[in-house]
Amino acid sequence: MSSAPKQTNKTPQFQLDPGVYIIYNCVLSSNGEQLAITFKGQDKSITVTPLDSSSSNQQNLKYNEERATPLQYEEPQASQGLAAGWRDTIYTGQKKLQNWGITKDEPAYTIRDGDKSIMWSIQSAARDALVIPLKEAIGEKQCWIFCKVDTPLPC
Repeated sequence: MSSAPKQTNKTPQFQLDPGVYIIYNCVLSSNGEQLAITFKGQDKSITVTPLDSSSSNQQNLKYNEERATPLQYEEPQASQGLAAGWRDTIYTGQKKLQNWGITKDEPAYTIRDGDKSIMWSIQSAARDALVIPLKEAIGEKQCWIFCKVDTPLPC
């Protein structure tokens, strides 16, 4: 007589704990600056600017939500209720436009759409460069470091 498989009540593991993060690119600017994701406001393209841990426009709130499946969302700390979407650039728009997955790809993370075919990249490693969607590319410009606010930099 065979026994039924054991069922476990495992809590899903997210890549990152909920909290407020600064997200910066793995590539430094020509001046040696770390370039962080910077929110410019509703319906505006997201850019990278030199990392400033005190800037609320560089702070990103990440939270978990339990529904039929566990989901993880992120939104600008300074403009809660908005979220990242994509067209020709990654931009800030109405909440939950797009679900983005965060995947650990040593030594950093990638940010991808639900199908894992579009990933966030920077147009160039320069101040005010646009964050853009790329199809199935991987390289330094697509790697991001997530650092919890109030954690010594660099993470």
